[in-house]
Amino acid sequence: MTDDNDKPKRVHKPAEQRRTEILAVATRIFAERGYQVADMQAVADAAGVGKGTVYRYFPTKEVLFTEALRHNLEALRQSVDRARRIPEDPLEQLREGMRAYLLFFEKNPDLIELFIQERAEFRTECQNSLYFSYMLAGREDWVAMFERIAARHPVRAIDSQEWMEVCGDLMHGAVVLSHTPLPRKPLSERFDTIFDIYLHGILER
Repeated sequence: MTDDNDKPKRVHKPAEQRRTEILAVATRIFAERGYQVADMQAVADAAGVGKGTVYRYFPTKEVLFTEALRHNLEALRQSVDRARRIPEDPLEQLREGMRAYLLFFEKNPDLIELFIQERAEFRTECQNSLYFSYMLAGREDWVAMFERIAARHPVRAIDSQEWMEVCGDLMHGAVVLSHTPLPRKPLSERFDTIFDIYLHGILER
């Protein structure tokens, strides 16, 4: 006969903490299994809660997926913003912002899978993915930073927006390719080379 005192006690947590934990688990489950295969029960089991608890926070699997992606993108934005606030020189702000972006994905590779799945599963339902929506939201701020760099450093006569877009292409490509079976060093080891080539190109001056 099992004594009631031997039963595991339910841990009561603040709603926001519970929600954050479910989103972290959902990110991993979606990345490992894919959107179609992943289910709410698997997320509940991995999070150590009942399926009803998951549904209480996220009424559908699509909502759970979208909020998991949004949660990660907000963490990415905050990480990059924190890194850019530290240096005074706008060129160093660019360096540290790029570094923070790449290292975030090195620490959170599951987010790359969510990008791919979002485009595959919901492409007909939204013109812009959440990822690109976040990029667009911060566009003016980044252009302003590039303009400050141009005002403070000797740079080539390249439109600030074009300069920014090439930076975005480079970072996005580095992140996606880091998640392939191609033999590559970790982004943390490659960053200085990536940034140096971005600034100076490949030709000796």
